[in-house]
Amino acid sequence: MVSSGMKVPIEVEEAGNAVIQGKTSSAVVIHLDSKSNTLSVGKAYGNKMKHPYRACFAQFQDDKASFALVNIKLSTGEGQDRNKLAMVMWAPDTATAKVKMTAASGSRALRSKFKCNAYVEIQEKTTSKNVNDVLAKVLRSGEGCNSFEGVHVTQNERREFVFCDGGNHEDSDFDEED
Repeated sequence: MVSSGMKVPIEVEEAGNAVIQGKTSSAVVIHLDSKSNTLSVGKAYGNKMKHPYRACFAQFQDDKASFALVNIKLSTGEGQDRNKLAMVMWAPDTATAKVKMTAASGSRALRSKFKCNAYVEIQEKTTSKNVNDVLAKVLRSGEGCNSFEGVHVTQNERREFVFCDGGNHEDSDFDEED
């Protein structure tokens, strides 16, 4: 038992470790049942997934908290391809206080099991804002970024990361690489 009082089940731990190792999985969605305070594997994505972050994001529901452990594919300002491991906590603004409190407890339990490059909390489904939130946490200070999961990004006048073409790219969430 971890200090948060929430236990991380073995199947969640195994799915998370598969993402960390990067051999078979690029991402996993972890659901939280706020009534029973239990974590469970929602969906795992294989290494052929083009956009694992956006695929996980599509799984988040408006009435419950969830987490995603994702190997985010990006290209730095120097043109080097990188994978950065991020844990994303989804606790929607519309959720009840109990759901939000349970999500905080689940986050502590998962953080104790999985060491990531970044921990990101998201409360709303605004693709451009969420891409900026993720990149702002994942990148080191002063490190640039040319692409996020193969889609070119740039910084706007407020120094926020946005997709270069202005699109939200929600139509390619489940494409797989050849």
